[in-house]
Amino acid sequence: MNDILDEREKTHGDYYRVAMMVQELKDVMRRGKNWKTLDDTQRETLEMIASKIGRILSGNPHEVDHWRDIAGYATLVERWLTSCTASGGGPTRRPAASNPATPAPSRVASVWPLTPEEEEERVAQLRG
Repeated sequence: MNDILDEREKTHGDYYRVAMMVQELKDVMRRGKNWKTLDDTQRETLEMIASKIGRILSGNPHEVDHWRDIAGYATLVERWLTSCTASGGGPTRRPAASNPATPAPSRVASVWPLTPEEEEERVAQLRG
């Protein structure tokens, strides 16, 4: 285990310093005027990207996987938002009374491309 942790420190930086930096980044993001309007997917993606930024700034900034991870998370949100738009709307949230701290889409959205049959079924479900 120590070998793995030592190796990760070379690419990811000192865990405790990264944790402090990332939490500060997340605090700044949570104060953003649009934070409460984001859904779970968007929030989690931004938080994961913040973690990768912390690793870039504290560990090896030339570690390609950090940059690939950021691109991957952004791509997942792009696919999800595109899927929502293609089905005739945008992402929606639970009513604020249910839990405003953790909003989530109120309808099914997939980050993976849907087959025509799946898309047709999803549109039918949305129309009710």
